[in-house]
Amino acid sequence: MFERLFKKTPRGEPAGQARHGAAQVEATQPKQVASSLPDDAQHSETWRARIAAAGADDAALLQLAREAPGVELKIVALEALTQEDALKQAMREFRERDKRLYRTAKLRCEAMRDQRLARSEAHSLIAEARTLLEQAQIPANRLVEVDQRWRALNSGQLDAALPQQFADLSAQLSAKVRAHGERVRAAGLWVHAIDGAAGETAAMLSAVARGDAAPAALETLLANLTQLLGVAPESSDSRCSERIERVERQRGLAAAVAQRATFLQALPAGERIDQTSDNAAVEGWRTLPELAGEEPLRAILAQRFDDWRAANIEARKRAHDARRSAKHAQREQNDRQRIDNLHGRIEAAEAAHAEGRVAELADLLTAIEQALKGSRIDAALTQRVEVLRREHARLEDWKRWSGGLGREQLVADAQALQRLAGGKVDIKAHGDAINKLRERWKELDKLGGASNQSLWQSFDGALKAAYEPVAAHVDKLKQARLDNLAAREQIVAQLAQAATQYFPPTPEDIAPAAAQPDWRAVARTLEQTRIAWQKLGPVEHTIPRAALQGETALTARYAAAMQALEEPLNRAYDSARAQREKLVRTAGALGAGDVSARDVVDKVRKLQSQWQAAAKALPLPRRDENALWLAFKQATDAIFSARDAARSAQEAESSAQIKAREEIVDRLAAVPVSASAAEIKRALADADSAWRTGTALAKPLQGLNARYDAARDACARRLSELAAHAAQARFDALTAALALCHERETLATDDMSGLESRWTAIAALPPAWAAALQTRFTGPPQPAPDLASSNAAQQTLSDALLNLEALCGIDSPSEFLAARQALKMRALKLAMEGRQAPAGKPADIEAWLLKALASTRPDALSRERLAKVIAALRLAAAR
Repeated sequence: MFERLFKKTPRGEPAGQARHGAAQVEATQPKQVASSLPDDAQHSETWRARIAAAGADDAALLQLAREAPGVELKIVALEALTQEDALKQAMREFRERDKRLYRTAKLRCEAMRDQRLARSEAHSLIAEARTLLEQAQIPANRLVEVDQRWRALNSGQLDAALPQQFADLSAQLSAKVRAHGERVRAAGLWVHAIDGAAGETAAMLSAVARGDAAPAALETLLANLTQLLGVAPESSDSRCSERIERVERQRGLAAAVAQRATFLQALPAGERIDQTSDNAAVEGWRTLPELAGEEPLRAILAQRFDDWRAANIEARKRAHDARRSAKHAQREQNDRQRIDNLHGRIEAAEAAHAEGRVAELADLLTAIEQALKGSRIDAALTQRVEVLRREHARLEDWKRWSGGLGREQLVADAQALQRLAGGKVDIKAHGDAINKLRERWKELDKLGGASNQSLWQSFDGALKAAYEPVAAHVDKLKQARLDNLAAREQIVAQLAQAATQYFPPTPEDIAPAAAQPDWRAVARTLEQTRIAWQKLGPVEHTIPRAALQGETALTARYAAAMQALEEPLNRAYDSARAQREKLVRTAGALGAGDVSARDVVDKVRKLQSQWQAAAKALPLPRRDENALWLAFKQATDAIFSARDAARSAQEAESSAQIKAREEIVDRLAAVPVSASAAEIKRALADADSAWRTGTALAKPLQGLNARYDAARDACARRLSELAAHAAQARFDALTAALALCHERETLATDDMSGLESRWTAIAALPPAWAAALQTRFTGPPQPAPDLASSNAAQQTLSDALLNLEALCGIDSPSEFLAARQALKMRALKLAMEGRQAPAGKPADIEAWLLKALASTRPDALSRERLAKVIAALRLAAAR
């Protein structure tokens, strides 16, 4: 009952006794006791030698700790103990005797227990690590858990060999996990590659079966499959064995398809063959290996063979019909061709007549007469020929006088153009007019009109004078073409110089330089050259035609110079494009794996850095660069999207866990102030159980833990307040019960009707106190015992009160000082001799208090002393 009423001092004494007992003991202790304590150095060394001689005998060491004269020697003996049981026994013995010795034994016991637990945990972790090492596939979470548990151990409490054993096992586990990860990654890449090659082979098989591709096209794909089978990873992954079986079946199928496709390709196409050859082809087709389990391919190939046979039969029928109709068609064609030729000559003669070309009309009529010999034509053509004959005769008469008049008009027109040439003229229109006049003069010559030398000289001189501005313009254009040619020659020379600069020739006996040219400069040079070349205009209209002819043509030299730079640049583009495509594939493979791994982000950042470095070193053409960048960005974005989704799921799970714990805190904080102690304890137990059994947070929240601790502390304080209030209520009930007992004992009659109701109304009185006071309350009202028994009862009450005053640190009345000193001396003697622990435990206070309460009819001084004891106990409980 009194465990919580007193606070212990560092020496294990009650607070009151510590304040008053020390001075009294020092004052009353005999001088010879102090002088008898062994404190010289020689005696101390003797004890230390006895302790060292005990060795690992914990029983002897414990006995020496009891018998040693000084605290320091006792501590040395306790520190020499080697077993937890001996240390626990020392803790029990010194708990109430000496707090320093108790604390030394406790610290030593706790250290030994921690060391034992640490070693046990270390051996357990090493055994678990060995078990994991024997497993074919090591769970990553188990490996991380074992490592975290090892890190939580205090390495200072372990043997030197244990950390080294665990470090070796941890290194082996890490190497095994990395090796397994590499095998899984290699198997995944191989499966991806073999699936792609198998898909291409399947597509090519369909194309070969349909006849869209030659059978030789399968050789490269089959070689690729064979190469991939040769580098198949050694893995227990079922995907690898499944792919190997599938590819072996596909290779056999490809051989059968290739044989049938080659047979079909060798069949004569578009030729008529006899029945014997047809039967031989059917027999050869049947001897080819069947395509078991591949009905679509077998049906396609069979349909092709059937189509060939049907076409061959139809071809034989068509050949016979064709030979019969060929002769008839040839005759009809010859007749049509002869009539068409005659018809064309007649139309040409009619056109010559319409345009007035008399000489040409005469030649055409001669040819028509030759074609009519021995031929028969219809009446319409005959009529047209007769019309042409009459018109030719009429034109022959007319041309004799019309030619001179036309030439005079042409001379006048030429002189008019000569006068216009002196001013500003439209060069193109002026030149066209001159050309048209010369064409008209030639037409008059064709008509056969009369001409003379003077008219021709006048006409030719006027046109030459009129052509002078046109000639000047032509010279200017010629010079511009020469200038344009020179500019283009300079461009070609600069290209050749750039090719020599970027790709210098290397002698045969010297190894080529490993340094790469500045590809960005090469691309820039090509782009600038194309722009400069285009600015000079179309080549065929801006330079002399002679520069475009022959092996040394300008365009050929320009193309060769451009090619000298473009070919290595294109090869560099191909290499850069392959590098970027590899980065895209790597990013895709990374996204197809475990995106939540710790190093995924670092790998993505590394890929992005590699991409930036490659793009900076050599930018690809815009279309290729944009397409590859889009594919790379989609692959990396997919990785981050998957990580974000996983993180969101984790955050949702963590939020649910936090919400559950917040509900625990809210329920604990919602306990009403008016709740009873049982309700508060039940709420605390429920909260503690729910808090312990809840899922551990990945990242513990200090604020949430603080709220939980605050709510729990509030409930604990309320329990303390209720306990303190109950303690004070007990003392109030004790005071009221003592008053009723005194009133009952001093009552002159046996009438207790008024007292019993008051006694029954007293609550919160502990059972032991109630039993002791119940005897007094129900006893006789008048003093009955004799003098001897009364003195004995008073002595018992006096001893009880004297011990209670000593234990509670209350000053005894002056007449009891001698008895108080004697009591202290007895307690000191018993403590020095080690026969009995000093009094002061709550059980001692309870025993003496029950004796005092059971004493009947105490005198006024005893009641006063008891009241002071109860007040001291009440004050201690309030503290």
